[in-house]
Amino acid sequence: MEETLLLIVLTYGVSLSLGYVLEKYLRTPWMFAALFFGMFLSLFGLFKSSIESESFQLLANLGMLILLFMIGFNLNLREIRNLKRYVLLGATSMMLLEGFLGSLLLYFVFPNHVNNSYLVALITAFSFATVGEAVLLPILEEFNVVDTLFGQLTLGIGTVDDVLEVLMLASIIALPTFLPKSQIRSLPDPRLTIATLGIMLLLTFAVTKAAKKIRKGLGKNSDMPYPTVLITLLIFFSLTALGGLVFESLATVGAILSGIIAQEILPKRMLKENRREINFLGYAFLSPFFFLSLGTKVSIKSIFINPSLIILIWVVATGTKILASFLFFRKLLGSKYSLLMGLGLSIMFSTSLIVQFILFGSGYISLALYSALVATATLITLLIISVYSWWLAASRPP
Repeated sequence: MEETLLLIVLTYGVSLSLGYVLEKYLRTPWMFAALFFGMFLSLFGLFKSSIESESFQLLANLGMLILLFMIGFNLNLREIRNLKRYVLLGATSMMLLEGFLGSLLLYFVFPNHVNNSYLVALITAFSFATVGEAVLLPILEEFNVVDTLFGQLTLGIGTVDDVLEVLMLASIIALPTFLPKSQIRSLPDPRLTIATLGIMLLLTFAVTKAAKKIRKGLGKNSDMPYPTVLITLLIFFSLTALGGLVFESLATVGAILSGIIAQEILPKRMLKENRREINFLGYAFLSPFFFLSLGTKVSIKSIFINPSLIILIWVVATGTKILASFLFFRKLLGSKYSLLMGLGLSIMFSTSLIVQFILFGSGYISLALYSALVATATLITLLIISVYSWWLAASRPP
């Protein structure tokens, strides 16, 4: 227990100190600090028993689930419906192109790393086709280009991308049905899994339909802050537990759906106050343990043994987005800024890491592929942030 507490202290300390350096001087998300710390501990075999303990894994899993809750909580379905057609078309085409080419790469060149399954290859490829718009937003704000056409297109595509992330997590649940002979852990009855998922979706639909009445009732007690917090936690743990009791991966979908419900039923003022508290809970309190856990599962040795994996994933992830952005947005932004937008959208530091973490933990992808995906996301983010910031500093986009 004492060693676990020491690990918690060190995790916060490294996240604070190294994270400050990363944010201030490299414009890199501070969460990378916990990821790097986890990779360091894994390399030297430090705190192994504490990291594998139930108490620490509970913190790491809660960190993952609260981040998924925040996706649902911040998912603006109305904004997605209002996006112009060319944004929806461009974003969808960009993701489909990268997902398709990435799946061909993994299935035909590295089949052993995806259980010799095209479906696993496809889901894995879509995971690195997602956009880390949370990384781009502070940079766009720093250079005061959020309200430009360039900034709105970037964030709009990132918003559409959130829907893809939800679909990917849901598709992992269906994988056992199509892979009965794959070497994975014992799984529940698929009918029970589908029935539970259906109940969760119906419950979400019913609550969102009654959201107006619920908001009105909560608004009458807006002077008391504690019920709002407890209601949010009750929604989060209820749907997460409902899914997790049947199948572990269903807990991830439950976390996202609980975020959608919380967003719909809370009055605007409560929503604003709750967002600050949830951001603290997700980002500052629990996420360091999840990113530390991500880092500890990376094999540094396999990265050096299989450098071709990183190089090819890098080429596909970056090349397809730059090409698609140039083809779809050249007339709107010009050649220079359509290429820059494609480069920025190539940042992979997003919910894709959670998808890859679940795929690896479920035995669908190999340790070598998982390590390569995390390494690629890290390297791409560090490089692109530097180029992106320098280019925006040189001139203002349309």
